[in-house]
This record gives sequence, C-alpha cells and structure tokens, in this order.
Amino acid sequence: MSMRNILVAASLATAAAASVQAQTTVPNGPYGDNDSIASLRTYEQLMAALKSSTHTSRGAMSYGVLPWKSNGGREIPYVVVGNGPTAALIVAQQHGDEMETSDSAVNLARTLANSSAASTAIRNALTVVIVPRVNVDGFDGRKADGTLITDAQGRVPPWRQNYDLTFSAPGRVPAFYQRGRGYDINRYHAFRPLCPLDNPNYPDITVGVTSCETLGVDSTQPYTLADLAKGNPVPEAKNVRWLADKYKPAVTLDLHHQGTRVNDGNMVTASTLWPTADETAQRLLAVDPDAVTRFKQGQSMAKRVVVVIAQTLARYPYADLSLYPGGTEPGISRNAYGLLGSGSVLLELRGGIGTKSGGYIQKIGYHAAQAVLHELARDASLSGFDPNQAEVLVLPANGRGPTPGQGESEPIADGSVSNGDADDAEGHHFGN
Repeated sequence: MSMRNILVAASLATAAAASVQAQTTVPNGPYGDNDSIASLRTYEQLMAALKSSTHTSRGAMSYGVLPWKSNGGREIPYVVVGNGPTAALIVAQQHGDEMETSDSAVNLARTLANSSAASTAIRNALTVVIVPRVNVDGFDGRKADGTLITDAQGRVPPWRQNYDLTFSAPGRVPAFYQRGRGYDINRYHAFRPLCPLDNPNYPDITVGVTSCETLGVDSTQPYTLADLAKGNPVPEAKNVRWLADKYKPAVTLDLHHQGTRVNDGNMVTASTLWPTADETAQRLLAVDPDAVTRFKQGQSMAKRVVVVIAQTLARYPYADLSLYPGGTEPGISRNAYGLLGSGSVLLELRGGIGTKSGGYIQKIGYHAAQAVLHELARDASLSGFDPNQAEVLVLPANGRGPTPGQGESEPIADGSVSNGDADDAEGHHFGN
C-alpha cells in the first residue's frame, strides 16, 4: 500500500476533485501516487523535533517514551501538553503508510505549547497527550546496519502493519495479520477496563469477550499461535491502552488517512465516526454490569465531538466531511476506547493525492483537533452540543453507512484465521 500526502494546495483542489469523480469509493487507504517520504520526518527527525519542542516550551510540554518498544527495538515517543483536570488523547499513524498525520500531530503539539492566550487556556483546562507516530517500524523501520527492514516477501516500508515476521510459513496466522509482515495495530486494542493486556481477537471477536488475559506476549521473542490465548501480541496497541489507563481521557481522537472517496461527484476530504461496538457492550453485561452504561456515555461524548468537528469544518469551503463506513470490531481503537467510556472518534483525512499537493487537507485536521480541544477546555462535558445532531450533520458518502459485522473476510477461531495474505488487499479493511 503506497504513501499518501494529505496536504492539498488550493491551486490543485479543483483539478484533484475532477480527476477522481470517475473513481469508486474506497473506504480505506490511502492509494494515491505519492510514494516519496523524503519530505516527511524520519524516526530520528521525529524524536529530535519532539525533544526540541519540549526544550523550548519552557515547561509547557513534557516528553516521554512508552513502555513497550517496537519489535524493531525502537522507542515510541509521546508528549504531554498542559496539566488541566480533563485529559484528551490524540494518536496518529497507527498505520505506517498513513504518515502525514504524524507531522500534523507534531505541529499541533507545538501550537499547544506556545504562549498564545488560546493555547494557555487549553493547557490550564486540559492535559493533552499526543502520540505522533504509533507505528514507528511500519513507516521507516531499520535494521541494525541502518538498512530498511523487509517483510517475508522482501518489501520495505512504509506499509500498513507493524513489524512481526513470526508467522511467515503457510498455515493459520493471527487475526488481522499480514503473513510475514505483521499486525494491523488498529485491531488489537484491549477494551475491558480490568484487562489491559487482553488479546481482543481471542478466541473470537463475536464471543471472546469474557476472558481476561494477564500476559503481555513478548513478540520480540519466538511465540506460537497458542500464545495468542495468553494476551496481546502487539506492543504498539498495548502502549496506547497504557496511556488511556494512565490519563483516562474524556476524548480520544484517532487520526488516519483514507483513500479517495467521492460523494455525488465531490471529493471527500475528511470522514469521521463514533464508536459502533453496541453489540459487544451488550455481550459484556454478562461479566461487566456497567459495560453498556459506560459505552453509551463514551458514544454520546464521541457524537458531541463529531458535532464540534462538523460545525467547525462547515466554515471552510475546502472541507467535505462524510461519515466513515467503519466496522464494529471491538479491537479498533475507536470502539475499544468507547467501550472504556472515552469519547472516542475517528478522523480520516484524505490520502492518495500526490506529491505536489499541499495545504488545505492538513488544515482540516488541524482545525478539527483545535476546535475539539478549545470546546473541551471551555466545557469538559461538551454539554452545549447535541449528540443527536451527529447523524444529521455527518452523512454517509453516497449513502454508504457504517459496516455491520467484524470486517474480516474469514472467520476467526482461537485468535487466528486460515489465511493472512488477503489482509493487505484493497477494500479488505473497514473501520480505522
């Protein structure tokens, strides 16, 4: 899956829209022509930028690394801006080939740490936690000699998944795993309050919600399919859950890219969706009497966030917002943190727009995130925004709404599937 740039110059916006009118809607992506990562921060440059911003913030920002390193041995950084009583969590680039969101998150952190009155007000009211690049190996992971890592087929990143070559041989592979490459991080977020190391896909996402695994599987060492019963094998997903437990965010915003999508001939430049794991919440009642109440609170808050985003982007003529056709898998971060009670929202920014594009798409993500933080700082409950308006203000592109079911093309049994090769196919994934 190739890289996408989400920066669209005003001078190219009309031409870009015209060029995609004949294309079909692709719910997940990106799939454009930008194969260059030269203009984006490398891992080393990302770390340096965050440390530099922290140093110059005069205490407004702190820098940290998450408990689990990537399987490539890399630290995964995060920053915290502000010390207010309400927390917000912003994560970007769970998928390594959806990378422009990473630079956008860094720029947002810098803005929040400046001395402006608006940023100061946000810092006083909120604690904003930002993970600019969850999937460090899937973007530009390198071997000890400095050369790029490769998957079992000899391909180099950027790619969607993390880096875990354990299951390269024929046979069953873990759910949401690309054979000989690694896991889709955004299918492995544990969703029960007392079970932070759960494998959310074991034994089956439709029935396996009563187990509570306690072992974080060490995926840097050899392990087998049987070990999927012990806990979560994806270090990057465990890191995000660790932050959610530590800060208990009122709002969780997950930034992704989407492929080219068209609505009535107009290019969709952003999409959003709230948690849709209602059935999982109902099933959890058997072991967790607060599951539905907690989920409904998170879902309601998420819809309020969506209303903020929709009302904000309506002011910008270059923003064409739609409802993302996401799935119901509980291990998706949007659903997992909703099940934990957070106002968990997906924001997809358009990818696949070419190397020369620049400007407006980045502004869409920036304006949306800034508006959410501004309103949350004013009122931690977002009580002035009616959650019922979310489904009025944000409509599915071409009438295609959220996708029911698990979004996986083959049945999951004991945390595994019979074939992992199809996991990289276009259109296979729903519900970032």
